[in-house]
Amino acid sequence: MAKVLRFCLFLGGMLMGTQLQAAKTLAEAAARLADKLPAGCIVTGEQTPVGTRFALAGQSPDLKQAPEGLVFEIASLTKLFTGLLLAQATIEKKVTLETTVGELLGKDFTFADPRVGRITLQQLATHTSGLPRMPAHFDGGFQGYATWDDAKLYAWLAKVELPKDGPYTCSYSNVGVGLLGQLLARLYHQSWSDCVVEKICRPLGLNHTLPSHLPAAGVLAPPYAGAQPSIVTTFKSFAPAGSLRSTAADLLIFGQALLHPEQTPLTAAIKLATQPHAETNTTGGKIGLGPFIQGPPGGIQYFHNGATAGYRSALQITPATETVRVVLINNTTFEGGTVLQAMR
Repeated sequence: MAKVLRFCLFLGGMLMGTQLQAAKTLAEAAARLADKLPAGCIVTGEQTPVGTRFALAGQSPDLKQAPEGLVFEIASLTKLFTGLLLAQATIEKKVTLETTVGELLGKDFTFADPRVGRITLQQLATHTSGLPRMPAHFDGGFQGYATWDDAKLYAWLAKVELPKDGPYTCSYSNVGVGLLGQLLARLYHQSWSDCVVEKICRPLGLNHTLPSHLPAAGVLAPPYAGAQPSIVTTFKSFAPAGSLRSTAADLLIFGQALLHPEQTPLTAAIKLATQPHAETNTTGGKIGLGPFIQGPPGGIQYFHNGATAGYRSALQITPATETVRVVLINNTTFEGGTVLQAMR
């Protein structure tokens, strides 16, 4: 289809500074990078004090669909929702951040290593549990997620061994956040999908943000890996770590909620989720219950990105400048963060 660059809900100012190396707007950064995409598109959303702008650069899957209404897999941005679900459960006094895996699984669950049972919910949310990024025998790439159900997850967990008690140095763990979401679901006697929709998406007005096993709430941008069609990713026990689909419009609302929790019905939970709860590196990086926190106290940014078999995503929130930026790509050629970096 024809390449398009479409702007809507645009308040104030034309694109400017195109002669400069660093793009001045997210839409401009995406437009420059779109030529490197052999298929698919980049949808951006940018909210600043000047206004809100959505744009599409590349090949639109539906020229009649506004960019902000296209649906994408948001991949690991899902972890922000699972972390917020933990914060809400804490505010509701269902658990504390120090509640352990063993407490929630109960006395009938047997661990090969009791240290695994002593992992806390906070450690799962902040990637400091000591659990690996993926189970040792996970195979099949992105297609492998379709084979990992709860029974397989808990059978693996029962056999895991750790060298010491946590917290560990922050080390990204998809299986840790998957486990966190499943434990919270058990707590509420619902599926994780029902929990996140009922307790996070609906209260925040995210009507187009749904787990991937449900029909997309709009036109789903088809997935690509380079020039080739890719697959939509099917999740089971790993759903809390990556299964949500959303739109740029919904993610700007979500980012605005993190920016101004006092304007939402989840004020206390969002404030808890966006507080630093662990260090991420030796240069001062931190992590909340999901979001990575970068920068000095007066100029922090909340950030996360994501990747599935045919999609890339990124969300950046900068409180000092009242800015929220969203990047959604239906191609694996480059990361969502690459578009953000093009503005530096």
